[in-house]
Amino acid sequence: MTGLVLALAAFGAAAQTPDNTAAAGRKFVAVSLLGDTIHMITRQDKTGSMLDANLRESFELKGGVFDQAALSAVEQSVRKADVKATVFGLKLASANVLGEPGALLDGKRFVMPAALAPVLQQLQASHLLLITPHRGEANIKTLRDAIGMGRLEGQGFFIDRDAVVRFEESSELSKGYLAPFSYFKISVIDLAGNQVVAQKLVMRAESLITRRKEAVADPWAVLSDGEKVEALRKQIREEIAGSLPDLIGGL
Repeated sequence: MTGLVLALAAFGAAAQTPDNTAAAGRKFVAVSLLGDTIHMITRQDKTGSMLDANLRESFELKGGVFDQAALSAVEQSVRKADVKATVFGLKLASANVLGEPGALLDGKRFVMPAALAPVLQQLQASHLLLITPHRGEANIKTLRDAIGMGRLEGQGFFIDRDAVVRFEESSELSKGYLAPFSYFKISVIDLAGNQVVAQKLVMRAESLITRRKEAVADPWAVLSDGEKVEALRKQIREEIAGSLPDLIGGL
């Protein structure tokens, strides 16, 4: 497993089931490649052009907080959906330790990394639950419609300092908003043939506004630093919990 540094986490009571009992159910291995990057997309219009002119910045966290949230949500969702199943989460050293995450899927075919194959074989896994960043058009939910310009990918925040939005509980208007977003792909892979048998594209983005004085001046101040991280983790957990039971239910 040269170049692959990982820790194997066995989640829940199902992970502690002896082999002769667990053999009766499916064995899932979960891998999350969301990484530690937070993207900051600031709306910028370019007159006379349909191109994405938004200002893009990013910064890195440490500790795999988004992948941890994803793996935890996977464990809980699998356990609720299939009490006979066993699920293991692989905590990787980085999101790129298996190569470029987007290159692992070629249409419906899973391109097996050489370093990962022996791990999956040792665990006798039947299916891989793979979570990777997804890139798609900005579609930010507001009270009455969807807004946003350009494309979003992974997890982060869309900042619009010019749009006029309405508070939910009144007709009062506010200028500017902050929108946490989580764009990722959940792929269920049958390891017997390395084929994607179920998949969900998650594109969640929600605008936040407040009457707090500092946030009125700058939408970035709607949430504290800690609240920003937790908002993204919450989106990831909720989207996985809402999607995974249906994805594995038909296997």
